[in-house]
Amino acid sequence: MRFQNPQLLYFLFAIAIPILIHLFNFRKHKTIYFSSIRFLKEIKEDNRKKSNLKNLLILLSRILAISCLVLAFAKPYIPIENKSKETSNVFIYIDNSFSMDAESINGRLLSIAKEKARSISKTYPNETNFWLINNDFLALQNNSNNTNEIANQIDAIKTSANSKSLKQIVNRQISLNNENAHLYIISDMQISGLKVEDLNNLDINTSIFLIPITANENNNISIDSCWINTPLFNNSQEISIYTTITNQSKNKLNDQAVFLEINKKQKSQQYINLKAKESKIISFTFTPDNSDILQGLIKINDYPISFDNKCYFTLKNTNKVAVLCINSNSNSTAITALFNNDTSLFNFKNTSDKNIDFNSLMNQDIILINEVEKFSSGLINSLNNFTKNGGSIAIFPPKEIDITSYNNTLNKLGIDKFSKLKTQKTLLENINTKHPIYKNVFEGKLDKINFPKIKKYYPIVSQRNSNSIALLTQENKAVFLSVYSKGKGSIYLFNSPLNIEFNNFSKHALFVPTLINLATSSIRTESIYNTISPEDYFTSNKIKNSNALVHLKNEKIDIITTQKTHFGHQVFYTHNQISENGIYTIEVEGKAIDAIAYNYTTTESESKTLKINELESWRSSFNLDNIQIINGNTKSLIATINDNQKAKELWRIALIFSLIFFASEILLIKLIK
Repeated sequence: MRFQNPQLLYFLFAIAIPILIHLFNFRKHKTIYFSSIRFLKEIKEDNRKKSNLKNLLILLSRILAISCLVLAFAKPYIPIENKSKETSNVFIYIDNSFSMDAESINGRLLSIAKEKARSISKTYPNETNFWLINNDFLALQNNSNNTNEIANQIDAIKTSANSKSLKQIVNRQISLNNENAHLYIISDMQISGLKVEDLNNLDINTSIFLIPITANENNNISIDSCWINTPLFNNSQEISIYTTITNQSKNKLNDQAVFLEINKKQKSQQYINLKAKESKIISFTFTPDNSDILQGLIKINDYPISFDNKCYFTLKNTNKVAVLCINSNSNSTAITALFNNDTSLFNFKNTSDKNIDFNSLMNQDIILINEVEKFSSGLINSLNNFTKNGGSIAIFPPKEIDITSYNNTLNKLGIDKFSKLKTQKTLLENINTKHPIYKNVFEGKLDKINFPKIKKYYPIVSQRNSNSIALLTQENKAVFLSVYSKGKGSIYLFNSPLNIEFNNFSKHALFVPTLINLATSSIRTESIYNTISPEDYFTSNKIKNSNALVHLKNEKIDIITTQKTHFGHQVFYTHNQISENGIYTIEVEGKAIDAIAYNYTTTESESKTLKINELESWRSSFNLDNIQIINGNTKSLIATINDNQKAKELWRIALIFSLIFFASEILLIKLIK
């Protein structure tokens, strides 16, 4: 037998009180004189025996009554037979993602989760060590707490932009305490966030209790994204901003108002109708003012899930991209046609390698070197200075090259070398969609793409200390396009020229986004908004001093960023300090030079939760014996914990016996004279 409140057993010393009363009878005796006391002695002896028996029974009743009363407050219980289930370390995870703002028949999901968490903490013995975990993984939650301390932490929890998977939660628990523990996970069991399948391969000793909370039918409306149809713009032209609105509910929606604000002033509004589960793209067209930075907001009114009702964005005035193509013999028809057809974005020019204006090279954003066989020392020095100051270079090798001489040039540029020409028919097989060049080019999987054909190429020989990243790779694992970080700029190296004898890349659909993105990335075009995430970083063309401290701030927070090089560009990390959506100002040396928008991720806008039967099916299919699913109200939760922890509670029995013994004492005093 064990006790939930063993410290109260010290009150058993109270049984000394009736013992002292029994030992010392403080009643005063009155002396009465008789002529003969022979008969009184006989009566006295008889009464003394009865009195002693009565006093002993009263004493015993009092001792047992006090003992049972103390035991009742100490809460005795018989431990469960399976000792592995016993623990003094309890972890409580409360899902505080935005989906927990939804309503159920009993109220807001987060409020219900808090109530269940408080009930769990009160059900365990007082000596239990408690840890609270939520999606923020706060440092103040690293230490254990008692019942009162954990209750205060539970009350302070608010909804957060973060979301954690089951695997991350378990790993967090293991990092805090790897001993045998109990982990309670209170969540609405969103499929997108919880990712229960990731837990299948984890070897853990923790007993996990899943406590699902079910919301009412989701009637949420969300703004999924917004974008413009051009990477560059200026104030001299109208701007069209596009946005996707989704009706997440099963009900038809009529006359939903969508508002557009620019620089905190309403520019336009539209009314749209949406069928159940329908997404619709709408656009707003407006004429910008003379601001260098336009701060925009698209918003709707929706309740109770409101985190996805706003989409912030910034639009920044930019110049045309200056593109120079240096040719050896003749101009490239494919390159010229591509950039000359879009004069609103690009300022394109062809030149010969024999007639280079070196003074104008530094005014370019990207230089394309098309089949140049020999590089002069002046051109090599100019190219090195160009990339050092942030420019980009793309190299297309000639059809016939002197390997030794050409590799010497590539070596001076600080990139990989070529090996001898290889004639082999192959296809491009892999596109690095994680790199910014291709990150937003494709939607969905790339299984059915008809890749370009390669006939001849110069294999790129990667050096040991190379900082290259493969962007396009062939079936035989040869790299078709590789990018190198050089100073503040980048160098792109193709393994063959844009010639039909070598490949059909220039006639393939992949050619256009590749060259366009090479050019636009050279001026570091920025996304119109960032999504809040733990690994978030931002870029800014306005930051010229690489040694200056960069602050990202709004009315509530001031973040000193950390500078790093990412994919050849200078980026600024916020170290997971952005927690609210909105427009943030970039300040350098006390001056506001730029602005950036942050929005919440919309992964939880559509409520897709795991039902009880799905959780049970998943648990049984993978034979996860250490996971238990607790469904029902708070009362059933407490009963389940008691069944798992204390098998049989005895405090009620102790209290009943205490009342019986107190009643026995009263009866002994009243009935036995």
